[in-house]
Amino acid sequence: MRELIDINAVAVMVGGLHPRHVRQRLIKRPDFPRPFRIGAKISFDKSEVADWIEMQRQPIDGRITRNLRSNAS
Repeated sequence: MRELIDINAVAVMVGGLHPRHVRQRLIKRPDFPRPFRIGAKISFDKSEVADWIEMQRQPIDGRITRNLRSNAS
């Protein structure tokens, strides 16, 4: 079963952004997980948002990072 979260929770997950920034900018990005609309409420799949955050990781010192999930098997 999917764990659905709202825009406020997404804003916290992506580093404490304002929910308005998520609504006006992030969900318009083609690579950001698509929201679900149930009635008037917008929800996101928490694991999809977490995966998107992981894909955005960039080293601050120029080193190449390894994907630890794919190497764990």
